[in-house]
Amino acid sequence: MSTDQQASHRINFFEQLHQQFLFMKGYGTYAYISSHDVDQLYTSYLMQQNTFAASVTQQGNEISFIRSFIKSL
Repeated sequence: MSTDQQASHRINFFEQLHQQFLFMKGYGTYAYISSHDVDQLYTSYLMQQNTFAASVTQQGNEISFIRSFIKSL
């Protein structure tokens, strides 16, 4: 994955995270967690991504991961 693709993927993940926080909690991401925690969550997602089935789409995978995290708060 090129640097541009990595940056794009990271930005898309953060946008999905913010949207899911708004949808599920009514407030944006940073009302609940710090920017450092967001970075750690993204790193956790990348590490866990390898364990998901190849048939799951990337966006669906991200949303599922994010929603699970939000529900755990």
